[in-house]
Amino acid sequence: MDSMVVKKVLDLTPPKPNPTFEMYVNYGYTPEYCVQNGIYPTIGGDEYKRDKYGWPWTSTPIEGVEGTRPIFVSIKSITTESGDAEKMWEVLNVSGDGTFSMPVYSDVPVGRYQISLTFTNEGYTQDVNNCFTIIVK
Repeated sequence: MDSMVVKKVLDLTPPKPNPTFEMYVNYGYTPEYCVQNGIYPTIGGDEYKRDKYGWPWTSTPIEGVEGTRPIFVSIKSITTESGDAEKMWEVLNVSGDGTFSMPVYSDVPVGRYQISLTFTNEGYTQDVNNCFTIIVK
């Protein structure tokens, strides 16, 4: 089962210079080489950037869906024991590849939300219950 964590309170600490990046550049490596090898000029600040640019919370696409394209994905149901499913319905979106997104800020209360999906293509429909979990903390 796939999941996505959504934080209600963001760490708004700005990114800091990465000393490892600076060390490699001082050794003569190009900045492009460093970035290609996963050494970035700054560290941290992911939530700072999410807040600054309004980047939504986004999941990876649902995997393992087979069938003739195009396949359409829709939310069948949202259940929760401790949150508010109606508020989640208002803000949650799912795209054609099964990627979930929701705004960086919302009034969805803290809780675990189980998402059931309906997959449809020409002539076929398949429901998959409780295939995704969104944890709002």
